[in-house]
Amino acid sequence: MDTREYNFTFILEPEFPINSYILASESLRIANQYQMKKIFHTHLISEKGKQVRSTNGMWFKTDGSLDEINKPDFIFLFASNLPTQKNSKKLLSTLRKYHHKKSVIVAIDTAAFAIAQAGLINNNTEITLHWETKQIFLERYPEIKVTDDVCTINDNIHFCSGGIAMLDYMIKIITNLKGPILAKEISDALIHTPRNFNHSQKNNEYNSIKSNLCQKAIGIMEKNIEFPIKIFNLAKQLGVSIRTLERQFLKDYKKSPIKFYLQIRLNYARNFLFYEDYKINDIAHICGFHYNSVFINAFIKEFHKTPTEFRKYFRKEQNSNLQSEL
Repeated sequence: MDTREYNFTFILEPEFPINSYILASESLRIANQYQMKKIFHTHLISEKGKQVRSTNGMWFKTDGSLDEINKPDFIFLFASNLPTQKNSKKLLSTLRKYHHKKSVIVAIDTAAFAIAQAGLINNNTEITLHWETKQIFLERYPEIKVTDDVCTINDNIHFCSGGIAMLDYMIKIITNLKGPILAKEISDALIHTPRNFNHSQKNNEYNSIKSNLCQKAIGIMEKNIEFPIKIFNLAKQLGVSIRTLERQFLKDYKKSPIKFYLQIRLNYARNFLFYEDYKINDIAHICGFHYNSVFINAFIKEFHKTPTEFRKYFRKEQNSNLQSEL
């Protein structure tokens, strides 16, 4: 087995995803424990070296600032729920610097936005990020190929969709660096069966018990958000009657296809409000609502808040997590 030691730098942005961070750091800690020596070294970094608050409100002390990064083999970027608004010029230049130095850059959860802002990907790059932000990313970077895979690797830029996928990524990387025996010990210790990187992010087990007709219909709906397809045309495209389509949706989802389609579009709108700063009327248009009043009334009915109230509530939480870095 390779006896080399490796340096892992974890860049923590304010409101970083603690679930992914814990899985990454614990995988390396357990590896060191089983080897009875430090084969993996970790360094926590924030932009200015100050403590950082995670998504669940816990604060973490760091080992230094972006200027104090020292010879990293891997740089993990744990991004925030504001994936474009808080990426400073300093952060983006740091990513470019270490990409040039051939460090492996790992973009976790929403960190693909920072990689794109830094100009490190192009239309030949295949990326992944958390499924909630896929459509938001494509709105900004329509030329980039975005997969639904849990992880993707492009030379020395890697992408991990976050959550449990972080553990899949760590097992694979440790396998590559130190062999399958140690990697299996770690997956066993964390009681996890690793998935292939091309595994879908979403759990298809629930959908597998639903009709193939509904799944095809939903696929078409999700590809027609900004300009919703009429149910008559949807049924025609599927080769069934409207009545057959409605009956199957009521059986599988207890909702008509019209209501189901509306919920998909409202969920897209909710994600745009949470992650982006687009104007309300722009979000309405992106999600297929061409009259603000229709969008606002539908949103209130689904989420019991106006779009503006929804955004203000979460921005208050997000900004409270940023104070230590201001």
